Amino acid sequence: MLESQPTKQDLINKLDKVLKGDMSREKFNAWSYKWIQNLESRNRFSSDEDQLHEYLIFLLCIDLEIEPDIYFHEDIELKEWIEKIAQSRQLS
Repeated sequence: MLESQPTKQDLINKLDKVLKGDMSREKFNAWSYKWIQNLESRNRFSSDEDQLHEYLIFLLCIDLEIEPDIYFHEDIELKEWIEKIAQSRQLS
């Protein structure tokens, strides 16, 4: 089954799943990486795709651990990222 290209809302939904514990940070990272590869295989991006690509690259850091099960980016940051994505703002 083909998965359609994610939208900003899909990205928000996935981040929300991570916050709720319904998706691991590692699984989110793998999903993001797959879409980065897909987007980078193209010659051109639309402006929405360009923004999505930037978000996905930034979010690859979601699974960086300081020590086992303690992540560099805490849940509060994920919530801030969700708000910024919803408003089409940069994450950095």
